[in-house]
Amino acid sequence: MESTDTCGVLEFPAEVDLSNGEEILGQAVGLLDSGTPALILDLTGCTFFDSNGLNVITRSQMRATELGVPMWVVLPPRGIVRRVSDVAGLQRRVAIAPDVATAREALAVPQP
Repeated sequence: MESTDTCGVLEFPAEVDLSNGEEILGQAVGLLDSGTPALILDLTGCTFFDSNGLNVITRSQMRATELGVPMWVVLPPRGIVRRVSDVAGLQRRVAIAPDVATAREALAVPQP
């Protein structure tokens, strides 16, 4: 997890499931509640997630919307995480970027 004056970036672990979904959600909501002006959820290193991963993203987006904080999700270009996200229609609910640099650029957040 990285937090600066301009953006919070939360890197998802390799696997997100029932065993760690609530913890990851707590980290995302913690960043939002701490006043981060923008949030990026980085899933590029995530190789597996189930409905718990979708839940983390959806609930994070709901909280970000409540707070008026822009949020982007960085998805890997292929693999199970991308397939699950596509099948669930995640791109209709959240902004998707191919990498963190693109998300930062979209948020107009300077690179560290």
